[in-house]
Amino acid sequence: MNGFSASEAALEGFRLTRERPGTIVAWSVINFVGVTTIGGLMLASLGAPLIDYIKKGGLNSIHPEELAGVLTASWPAFFGIMAVVILFLSIMTAGIFRIVLRPGEKGFAHLRLGKDELRLSAVNLMLLPMGLVFLAIIDLVGAQVASRSGNLAGLVAAALVAAPMIWVGVRLSLATPMTFAEHRISLKDAWGLTRGRFWPLFGMILLAVIFYIIIWALILIIYAALTQLGGGPDNMLGAKGVGISPMAIVILLLTLALQMILPVLQSVMIYAPFAVAYQQLHGDQPANPLRARMEPS
Repeated sequence: MNGFSASEAALEGFRLTRERPGTIVAWSVINFVGVTTIGGLMLASLGAPLIDYIKKGGLNSIHPEELAGVLTASWPAFFGIMAVVILFLSIMTAGIFRIVLRPGEKGFAHLRLGKDELRLSAVNLMLLPMGLVFLAIIDLVGAQVASRSGNLAGLVAAALVAAPMIWVGVRLSLATPMTFAEHRISLKDAWGLTRGRFWPLFGMILLAVIFYIIIWALILIIYAALTQLGGGPDNMLGAKGVGISPMAIVILLLTLALQMILPVLQSVMIYAPFAVAYQQLHGDQPANPLRARMEPS
């Protein structure tokens, strides 16, 4: 078996961010434009029912079946929007994989729309329903047991059901970087590549999630501090009838920038480790020249 370091792979998101800050900023702008455009398409295509649902505070509801009913009523538009969302996410994910596995390959901030992205979209379309079914089963079992035997029993039952599903998810976790690296789709080969590596990969994923949460918490703290420095949201937006000061404008722009960059940083923290894991388990040499120079000869 080829060598694999869970901690080294999990830290890839930090390395990528440090080495390519300009790319991270470019991705943040592209992601903001893409998400805003998709949101506009969703409102335009799903129409009045979704708008009424949002106005009634439906997005704050704890009953997702209500939203599901709204979306089902306009299912052709909903599935069209989902296809656009998956393609956009695949383009962004491919950019992360490209900068780790093929950094010399050019593109607009390492982003492209080609066969690699379409293959990633196809893989995501295979894996997404599987993940949704797993979550639905876990939720159903946990809720049923909790209603009969209490919340603690429900949590235990949900954990027991989740365990084999987590194992399957980890075994298939390298399907997307393998699809990108090898220009082909093969869940079977991805499954074989992870054989005997469940615990190191699980540890890598756990560390990546911890780093994800750390980044979220750090930016949230900075965001709160900036908002407080600006006198609060109402003062920054001039809602109290007082003109917006130049300092408030600067702070408002900084908070907006943080909101734009946060989802990209979190995506990098989550997806970059999988590219390194594939690279190491496949026996490839690091393609990133910056990292290669840092390694001892």
